[in-house]
Amino acid sequence: MLVEQLAGALEALSAAAALSRAVGRHQLAGSPLAHFFFFFGAVFLLSLPFYYYVVGVDGRKAAVLASCSMYSVHGALSALGGYQQLLAWPSFQVDLPNTPQQKLLNEFSLGYMAADMLFFLLPFTPDDHEHILHHTVSSIYLVGCLLHHHGAIGCIMMFFLATVTSPVFSVFTIAKELRHHNKAALQVFTFTSPLFTVAFISVRSVMAPPVVAWFVFTLWFRSSLIPGPWRFVMGSCVLLGMVVSQIWSHRLQRSYAKRRRHASRLAGGGVAAGEVKKADCV
Repeated sequence: MLVEQLAGALEALSAAAALSRAVGRHQLAGSPLAHFFFFFGAVFLLSLPFYYYVVGVDGRKAAVLASCSMYSVHGALSALGGYQQLLAWPSFQVDLPNTPQQKLLNEFSLGYMAADMLFFLLPFTPDDHEHILHHTVSSIYLVGCLLHHHGAIGCIMMFFLATVTSPVFSVFTIAKELRHHNKAALQVFTFTSPLFTVAFISVRSVMAPPVVAWFVFTLWFRSSLIPGPWRFVMGSCVLLGMVVSQIWSHRLQRSYAKRRRHASRLAGGGVAAGEVKKADCV
């Protein structure tokens, strides 16, 4: 399967395995979570100088684009692996015992989030509190599933909802950050902006709320295989993550509406030169 092939590749090639062999830490070498963490760290560290020196953006934009590179890898593989697991889900029980493949997917996501949060705490990276909060609550849920060996399938379902729009998101974010450096990026941004806005809001603010409501109710009251205190913590994390998603949806819709208003005024000849520059920066 896809996730098994990914783990096998990382077993041989990841920086984590090389580091652990060098220092003799055999336990780390056998941990897929460590492999995934160092793998995503390598993606960030390789992407950052590329965007900074080759593309020519400033440090903040380079960090955003490097983070987006990590997200693109995680989103694509997590969505594909999650789709396979959801097709094989025998019931809608969210506290089933973790299978090896489900555990691997959870470790893959946890490694990504740990690496992404670490680099977002660096001084030159963006001050995105909602992003860090979302990763934190998602990581707590993942840790709960891994500690108690149950519930990974429910987490995979939540991550599938979160990453199903990742292809459009990645293109949109890269084009957004590069639109002032390249006319082609501006055209891509203009084209993908309405597509991503509709896709994100449809998934996060239309489809997800009823699914999350069912999921949290099932987790809290019908998932006895997970200890009660952890069920409460994990369900609360899902709800908090949903709140953050609604904040993102609102900001996305508001930004798109602003761009549309500026475009309409520009087409009507009612925008001054200074206002045109301001509109282009929204």
